Amino acid sequence: MTTDNQRNQWRVRVLNGPLRDAAIPIDNRLTIGRATSSDVQIVHDGISRQHANIITDDRGRHILVDLDSSNGTFVDGQRVRRHLLEPGVIFKIICVSLVYEPNIDTPVGPEDSGVFALQREDGRTLRGTVEYDGRDPQRIGQYLDPESDTPVQSVTERPTSMPMAQARGDERHRIVATRDDGTEYDGSLLDDIVEFRALRNRATRGERLSRQQLDELIELEPPLRSIQDGDVPSRRRFERFASRFPARLRFADGTELPVRVSNIGVDGACVDATDHRIDERARVWLAIDLVSRGRAHTVVFTSTVIWTNDNRLGLAFPSCGELGDSRDTARTRIGLGHSSVGGNADTVDAPIPV
Repeated sequence: MTTDNQRNQWRVRVLNGPLRDAAIPIDNRLTIGRATSSDVQIVHDGISRQHANIITDDRGRHILVDLDSSNGTFVDGQRVRRHLLEPGVIFKIICVSLVYEPNIDTPVGPEDSGVFALQREDGRTLRGTVEYDGRDPQRIGQYLDPESDTPVQSVTERPTSMPMAQARGDERHRIVATRDDGTEYDGSLLDDIVEFRALRNRATRGERLSRQQLDELIELEPPLRSIQDGDVPSRRRFERFASRFPARLRFADGTELPVRVSNIGVDGACVDATDHRIDERARVWLAIDLVSRGRAHTVVFTSTVIWTNDNRLGLAFPSCGELGDSRDTARTRIGLGHSSVGGNADTVDAPIPV
């Protein structure tokens, strides 16, 4: 029997582009594509909505499977339909490279119960250049404009093999998130948002969740929901937690803009960005470098600008509901093994937050 801990020992980490350094643990299956329900959503016209999957075979190995995509999936320059993943394998989809690696975050000091955002004042932010991981043997070198597939920014390589290896030298800002009623969120808000969104996506797609995962989804939801004030319904399903911490907005052309997050929740955020010149409906990526329990990692939210003024931006994060598959309840199969078909499983009516 494969446990949740065993399944999450491996991950995919994005090496370049706006999702750079985002690391996504692999469960029974990991989906990659342009659809908002994808575990790894890559916004590019050349990428299919359901482009590729990583599945688990009956021996517990991870297999990269191309889903008959138009532009293919490549390993070592060769187009593949199925490929057994080994540690350190880098595969490429259009202009984006991803690495298969152990699910271990970078240690940056003694373990601490606090959660910190890192203020990064390096050349990447100040000059608007993008630094990609130097282990890619194909040396991507450029990110392509999503509309034209033409190179828009040259890049440099960096020697570090893990994200945020220099986190010790960055300025740390403790994250304290508060609700409208003034109470503080107990735990790591950003990590919980990422985990909740991942589990909600999988449940809404109709994938099988283990009992442990379903329990986690149910446990994560109430603290993230908006608190109803008496008989007056909240205008948002999910709370927007007030906070102040540094982050970066990334753009498809490889540039970045330092910002400060003023509130954030499951479905979006508000950021401060002085004289930003960013239009409504622009596609951006909100990147936040974190230190949690003494380990560094990066979370990246694909976002759309929904309102703007001279110094602030409102961001919306995509949800499964945008695919026309939103529902308050769904029949979710709860399985204890790693197979997504067959075997013994209980079927329950599980509430699916949308």
